[in-house]
Amino acid sequence: MRSKIWTLGLLALGLLCVNPACSREAADSGDHPHGHAAVVAAEFDGEGRFLVELEADDQALGGAEGEALVTVVVYSGYACPPCARTWQVLDNLVEDYGDDLRVVFRALTIPGFAPGEQAVEAAFSAGAQGKFWPMHRRLYAAGGRFDRATLDKLAQELELDPGRFADDLDTGVHTGARMRHRRQALELGIEFGPIAFVNGRPIVGFRSEPEWHALIDLELAEARRRVDSGTARAALYQGFMAEAEKKRVELPEELLARYRELLAKRDPGPAAPKHTPDPAVRYAVGAEGAPTIGPEDAPVLIVAFMDLECPFCKRIHTESLGAALREKFPEDVRVAIRHYPLPIHPAAGGIARAAVAAHRQDKFWPFYERAIAAKAGSLSRTKFVEIADEIGLDKDRFLADLDAPEVIEVVREDMMLGRRLGVDGTPGMFLNGRYLTGYQTLDALSERVEEELALAREAEKAGTPRADYLEKLLADAVQPSQFPNAAL
Repeated sequence: MRSKIWTLGLLALGLLCVNPACSREAADSGDHPHGHAAVVAAEFDGEGRFLVELEADDQALGGAEGEALVTVVVYSGYACPPCARTWQVLDNLVEDYGDDLRVVFRALTIPGFAPGEQAVEAAFSAGAQGKFWPMHRRLYAAGGRFDRATLDKLAQELELDPGRFADDLDTGVHTGARMRHRRQALELGIEFGPIAFVNGRPIVGFRSEPEWHALIDLELAEARRRVDSGTARAALYQGFMAEAEKKRVELPEELLARYRELLAKRDPGPAAPKHTPDPAVRYAVGAEGAPTIGPEDAPVLIVAFMDLECPFCKRIHTESLGAALREKFPEDVRVAIRHYPLPIHPAAGGIARAAVAAHRQDKFWPFYERAIAAKAGSLSRTKFVEIADEIGLDKDRFLADLDAPEVIEVVREDMMLGRRLGVDGTPGMFLNGRYLTGYQTLDALSERVEEELALAREAEKAGTPRADYLEKLLADAVQPSQFPNAAL
């Protein structure tokens, strides 16, 4: 059995089948798949039944909940070629079995692989407009291309409400459902797909259509036996789950090791900071390329790594880092903003890109002020356009820049710098290169500014011109390049 799971797992990873059509040759030969089912010996990948609960928001094909004899829950992702082949088979099975079969989609994404994550959220967004399955099939046909332009094109083909679709992706409306599915998968021991549960019995990796027929026929026979014994169809799945165990699918360690090796080569995901900045050390963190406010020759520079959905970022801007600090030190403090959207705030990445797009038209600060003052969760592409109109942006250019690779790269570079430095939350600030983390009151921040101004005055008395002070100070500081790079 373990040898069989190993072979199927390799198929799931695409290692044995270099031609996507090769695993379907058996299914495509003959007059009807049921003709093969009688001669195919197939087994489930595990003993007993696994506890896989159904949910009210499930997207499903085939028979209605409570009517189907066999329910198949499939964990899969759109960046997975074997998953695409599996869904081709499942579409055929739904046609063959009609109302006796119900197939449920569960998302299984790779952490940090943003295109695959956004593809799932695009499917859920289409589902909110009644078009989940048409989007589902188009995403698999897209061949792994999930850039925003492609997703928008698919939405247009399906005649979705474009504003609602865009807002859903920008604000991460469906991030919670995607993450919930992944947590469920991990509880079942699943890290990759496709893995399906047929009335709770597991199938690991791609299976041919005849194998699927053989396994479903086994479950159909058991379901019919129970119905004949008095179990109502509506109670069948609950009955199977009453016998199920909350346990993990056992996979060979060599398969898991090979999967993780491939995953690391493809997309290692966000790396945790390898160190924490020492507040006593001065780091060479400048303002190059970042939007700034305040005199260019100011002897104090605060580089703030900000998440515009973070409540503490909003608070520090309102109470200390924003206008209050500039009013107190109008000639001596310059503030630079670098983007650091956190995974716990799904909309933060889109807001950061919108701010960069505004910066490309020299309107960063008007946009930033409105964005950071907005209620958390209220910003979306529709709202971005409203702000763009308010502050006089070229709207067409702004919308084009929102998803432009150059804009995405600006946010990515800021995040990589922050991770390299060890920023572990927002707001994270470097005041003349010295690290301050978390919310700072105006008094606390002013005290640190006064300390740096005292040093600047001493340097000026010693002959260092005010305009040259900061450059000279940071030239002797610890360079970010001394720390390992951080993958995104």
